[in-house]
Amino acid sequence: MKKILERSFMLGLERITFDPSIMAGQACIRGMRIPVSLVVNLVAHGKPIE
Repeated sequence: MKKILERSFMLGLERITFDPSIMAGQACIRGMRIPVSLVVNLVAHGKPIE
């Protein structure tokens, strides 16, 4: 787990967190229960980034 966190900081992904007790460990936006996959899916289907 520590290596994943270190790697995410190196890649500039400090807004993305992984916590097994939140959303079954899915990648989420820090401090929220919004999965990254949901955001990517919405943008991929034409939802404006704003």
